[in-house]
Amino acid sequence: MRAATPTVWVPKSKPIRLTEFGCPAVDKGANAPNLFVDPKSSESFLPPYSTGERDDFGQRRYLETVLAWLEEPDANPVSPLYGGPMIEAASAWCWDARPFPDFPARSDVWADGDNWLLGHWLTGRAGVAPLPELIQALGARAGVRIDPGEAGGSVGGYVVDRPMRLRDALSPLTEAFALDPVERGDHVRMASRSGRTSGALTDDDLVLPEDGPGQTETRTLDPAVEALRLRFLDAARDYQVGALIVRRETGQGTRDADAPIVLAAAEAEAVARRMLAADEATRRARIICLAPSAALRLEAGDRLAFDGGAWRVARLDLDEQPRATLVPVLAVQGVGEAIDWTPSPPRDPAAPPVLHVLDLPSDGALTDDARPLVAAASEPWRPLEVHAGADAATLTVRARIPAPATVGETLSDLPPALPHRLDRAGSLTVRMEGRSLSSAPLAAVLAGENVLAIRAAAGDWEIIAFQAAQLIAPDVWRLSGLLRGQRDGAASEAIIPTGAALVLLDEAVAPMSVAAFERGAPLLIRAAPAGGPPSGAAMTEVTATWTGRALRPLAPAHLRGRMVGGDLRLSWIRRARVGGDVWDGEVPLAEGGERYRLRVLDGGAALREVEVSSPAFVYTAAMRTADAPSSAAVIEVAQADALYGWGASATIGLW
Repeated sequence: MRAATPTVWVPKSKPIRLTEFGCPAVDKGANAPNLFVDPKSSESFLPPYSTGERDDFGQRRYLETVLAWLEEPDANPVSPLYGGPMIEAASAWCWDARPFPDFPARSDVWADGDNWLLGHWLTGRAGVAPLPELIQALGARAGVRIDPGEAGGSVGGYVVDRPMRLRDALSPLTEAFALDPVERGDHVRMASRSGRTSGALTDDDLVLPEDGPGQTETRTLDPAVEALRLRFLDAARDYQVGALIVRRETGQGTRDADAPIVLAAAEAEAVARRMLAADEATRRARIICLAPSAALRLEAGDRLAFDGGAWRVARLDLDEQPRATLVPVLAVQGVGEAIDWTPSPPRDPAAPPVLHVLDLPSDGALTDDARPLVAAASEPWRPLEVHAGADAATLTVRARIPAPATVGETLSDLPPALPHRLDRAGSLTVRMEGRSLSSAPLAAVLAGENVLAIRAAAGDWEIIAFQAAQLIAPDVWRLSGLLRGQRDGAASEAIIPTGAALVLLDEAVAPMSVAAFERGAPLLIRAAPAGGPPSGAAMTEVTATWTGRALRPLAPAHLRGRMVGGDLRLSWIRRARVGGDVWDGEVPLAEGGERYRLRVLDGGAALREVEVSSPAFVYTAAMRTADAPSSAAVIEVAQADALYGWGASATIGLW
């Protein structure tokens, strides 16, 4: 209850001291300055909306903001009683007495060293140079006023080791932090190569010149590099020269880059990835012709939404035909976790991989690639090379597998089913290792997602698709919404028993080079670690026969017969292996010519065999009298391919 008599306290008579203020060095740490990331504590939390990335620059800005606020008379007024500010002292949290970098590096001495990365510590951070101030300082030394603009982040130090132009002094920083110096008014401003767009280009902003298309794409003759090797000054190793390599899946060769910047290893990795992304972006430049009103509205460095993507104006040409050179906006590269520089423990000898060779039907692409596919997986994974030949003496490298495939086996029987029918009642239980499975809408499944190859008891592979995937145990999934016999309609007519091999058909499954004369001949195939011989304990060997199934013509559809008088009139519809999903006009004819074989079969005997060039045939009464077929006789129709021969057949009962 409120006391009836007031105390002797006099307002504005006593100053306040902030014994600690600060925020963690983590993304959006200022959203909750009191939070602390410590896995051993039950009160360990990230600030709201934080990505969990390290952010020394954000911590410094928070401290600067609080100190600047305390300097404002309205925010920190002077007391009329004691003549001093309301807040007379503020202590930033925290400066550790343990010497840096021994703390946090010596985790064998201090167990809380891992907490330094995202913690409140100022030791090891107070001396960093905020990038905006560093850019301004370099400009001031050259007598040039530079607006840091969108520059952000910080560096532990920067070396200018000789007299040089300001442009050369800024170049390592602009490349490392994805910045472009652009002209704005009477000064230079730093514009980021990443970030949100601030405008858009529409069709009304474009014009069509008289001498060519309104848009052109320019690509350099040299392909983008696959890897970038960055040398930097390692903040954690007494400023010795450190180096790291970052890679991507595509490209050729390795590019070397030097950054005279003091960085931690994780920061250097982010810098290298920015440089690698910039190298790719410059090879995707587009030149567009602009209307004069649009050209006058734009400036170099603007980020615009255009043609479904985000683009940056790299160059403007304002002449008789105004043009803009656009390059893609770079994705934001965050700072990941610190890289462990300690030597890796000895690796266990690699186990032989699981290896599957898949002779599959065509996927319908117009490329008509008939090569067999290889899928491999192992734990631990290492890139593999696939060798093949008639025997061990003729083995040559036929494929390289950089990533493991998602493979597994069935845990339940798969009964026969009609192809191309969505099974809404049945399901299949599988164990898969590798990429997690996921459900997909029916439209996506029909477009080619969630496709598996399953090996039947006879050794042939059937293509099935699934609509729903439910995780019921670690690595165990229940698949439903099954579509059997995809691509060529070949669904197993027998039960596929438990233990059948499975392969998820994604980008990890690689094509294997084969020669035309190797079709139908058994091949010795080995998968072994890349760069080594196709032998040893880490090698897997299988024997497979490539039949060129992707070249096999599909069985004709809608084979029908009707009696007219005493004659049986037969008709059918041709199917296309490739490009058959078109809706307008006839589907492509990839077989080199239209030719069909029709046979009247009675048991194992062929009573009649004819070839026709159109999808129709009349089996006359006279023919039937001459053949004298029994009640069990059937008519079989198959299409021919100039390379493959006779394809799969469709049958219909004669009676």
